[in-house]
Amino acid sequence: MLTVMDTPTPDFLMRELLPLLRQFCVGPYGIAIGGSYAKGSHDALSDVDVYLFAQQVRSGLQRNKLVVEALGETTAPVFWGCEDSFIEGGTDFSYQGCRVECWLRNTRQVEGTIASCRQGIIRREHVAWTVMGFFNYVVLADVRTMQIVEDPHGVLARWKEDVSTYPEPLRQAILCRFMAAATFWPENFHYRSAIERADRIYTSGIVQQVLHALIQVTFALNREYFPGEKKLAQVLEKLLVRPSVFSVRIQALLCPEEYLSVAKLRKQHQELCTLVTDMEQLVLNHGKTT
Repeated sequence: MLTVMDTPTPDFLMRELLPLLRQFCVGPYGIAIGGSYAKGSHDALSDVDVYLFAQQVRSGLQRNKLVVEALGETTAPVFWGCEDSFIEGGTDFSYQGCRVECWLRNTRQVEGTIASCRQGIIRREHVAWTVMGFFNYVVLADVRTMQIVEDPHGVLARWKEDVSTYPEPLRQAILCRFMAAATFWPENFHYRSAIERADRIYTSGIVQQVLHALIQVTFALNREYFPGEKKLAQVLEKLLVRPSVFSVRIQALLCPEEYLSVAKLRKQHQELCTLVTDMEQLVLNHGKTT
């Protein structure tokens, strides 16, 4: 049984958990701390994200058994993911009041994703655990910010070097795809007619689509990898190239203070159009290849 500690830190947890985490893998591996602790944005509610990279891992049931044997049954481990033709999966458990989420990812898959993104090939997978889908280039954000714990073959260090400079083909692909998505709706007949009907469900979906597209554009303009949807408000305001008070305007559009009437929906539409126009101007001014 591992040492008991009242409030373990991520560094302590990694020292304690490394012998266990190594057993999750079969063959070469790499281990890193990711998520909010790697980014320095953690708070009292944050879990500890562990990234584990390998080409082959033990089954979820085997991993659960290893956790219970090492940490005890109170850890209540759970696993997820595909085990046949392993691409990714997870083993999550609790330890001394901390939630530990271990994300296992196929080394070859990550390698291929980095190579594709550097060529400007972007993909979006609609999955339940992200609000707007999982974008393949989030992998590059994960690699860039992760803190390497063990890298016996130097693979993780090489990846970090590969993503240290934002790829221009990726930037241009994101600008093209998501600016087109953002400009599709503002003058669309169906959006305008839905406003007049006060069709709030339909219009709210449109607003979210447009705003999320603009967020993607903003990160690309700044040559910063999109980090995922959590805690975006504080991150957006730190980006140099952005519409004025960008985060405030987004939150006002998404969370109006009162129930939306037709007049409020018209105002929302007008503000959304203005935001799209502002972003178009920024792309004209800053979106050229350097």
